[in-house]
Amino acid sequence: MDRKKLDLKLMCWLLAFVFVVPQLGIAKDKTVNPDKVADIKKLIEMTRLEDVVLLSSNKILDQILPMLKKAMAKNTPALTEAVFEIVRNTTMSLVQRQIWSPGGLVDRVVPIYDKHYTHAEIQALIKFYKSPLGQKVAALKPEITKEGIIVAEQWLKFLKPLLIQAIKMSLEKEGYLLVKKDQK
Repeated sequence: MDRKKLDLKLMCWLLAFVFVVPQLGIAKDKTVNPDKVADIKKLIEMTRLEDVVLLSSNKILDQILPMLKKAMAKNTPALTEAVFEIVRNTTMSLVQRQIWSPGGLVDRVVPIYDKHYTHAEIQALIKFYKSPLGQKVAALKPEITKEGIIVAEQWLKFLKPLLIQAIKMSLEKEGYLLVKKDQK
């Protein structure tokens, strides 16, 4: 089979950077009461963390794959849409498998819940999420997150020119002169 040469090493490093670097600050595991761990995992499942993570991962891929395509297009013309679809599907499959795998995301989030909530509070939250309102909150969480991401992106676009102007004014106030590069 004739395989087109791809700079997969670069592609993998970029994807790893996007998905791994944010994880570096995750809480380290400590000994937690096994019953509390089980309840925290039950709460995490009830609050649909997996759906939110998959939604967020898809959104990240929507943002980085076009940049990756553009950056690699000149040097690697063999990169087709099919290649990027394989990258997307493989990434999403791996992310989904790793959420509940031993040492995966859930195991890394448990200590955070343990740090901020008592076992009694976790049990109260589980009781809430079993109620009709709690079920509604959990059911709407992915959709609200999705809509929130869109609003946040729109807000960041709104802020960008304001931020540029504010930074420019602050720098000029401190005596810095900003010079535009010649566009040739």
